[in-house]
Amino acid sequence: MSLSPSLGVSTDYSGSALRFGLLDIKPIEVVETTKRFGLKYQIISRRFEALKPLQSFDDWVTFKNEAIFAKIDVPHWFEAGKLVKIYSQRSIELYEKDTELKQAIEEIKKSQRIGRPLLSFTIFMKNRFESSREDYLEVEAATFLDSNFPLSFYNKFVILDNTFYDFLRVLENTVRRYEFLATYARSFKMYSKHIDEMKRAIRPLIDQMDVCLFLSSCLKKYVIIWNVKSYEEIESSEFLDIRNIDYSKFEELNNEFKMKLTEIRRLLLKYDPNILKKKLTLENETTAKMFSKLITLPSDSLTIER
Repeated sequence: MSLSPSLGVSTDYSGSALRFGLLDIKPIEVVETTKRFGLKYQIISRRFEALKPLQSFDDWVTFKNEAIFAKIDVPHWFEAGKLVKIYSQRSIELYEKDTELKQAIEEIKKSQRIGRPLLSFTIFMKNRFESSREDYLEVEAATFLDSNFPLSFYNKFVILDNTFYDFLRVLENTVRRYEFLATYARSFKMYSKHIDEMKRAIRPLIDQMDVCLFLSSCLKKYVIIWNVKSYEEIESSEFLDIRNIDYSKFEELNNEFKMKLTEIRRLLLKYDPNILKKKLTLENETTAKMFSKLITLPSDSLTIER
């Protein structure tokens, strides 16, 4: 979720991966006949296939960036269309190299009756995000040091990181419950019923998180493009100055993101009332490290000059 344009891109498309891997699928039953020792046997397996023709990642990420740059004001020295191409190309290049994620999605389609492919995929996505959290938070702290934006602004992205992780934990628990029921279903009809129940249960979560990630991207890109003067600088913006932006537009985007972040946290509480009841202790080492860096900053770093 970092403001840095070079990090956090994998999280930007993880919402799409979760939607495809858990929602845009349907179970199918495959009956195969094999012959052993002169006798014929029927082998019944259950797999998943896409509900509809898949939109290419290139089209999806381009559509997303078009929506972002249609929503936010673009400086006169930039062209919205070119910004869409730059940001989309960066995401496409990273995705093309992401063989690990592609393989995880393929495993869902190749799954057999034995095993829990949807749970395995969800755990993969959670562990993948968890392994990168420290990097996200380190960059967030470093970016704050090179800016005069208020601490409260960066705190929202830290909260989003934590909320996204909690979101993945809730998904894991929900998928585990329904896929367990499906696995032990005696008929394919009951198997499909439990998978449909799972999708109905998690769809509101994924829908709301998609919106939250979109608004987060709008806010981040707005701050970055108003603090650089060329397309080349987008890759390495050094100092983020709040005086370079239209504060009323910034507040509008900031408040919209804040409201959606609050909504998704409330929604998570409905799924698991205990999910957000965590303390800032050494057990949450990455978050503790992040805040330890921020709270030791000079007080004048929090000053907003307009």
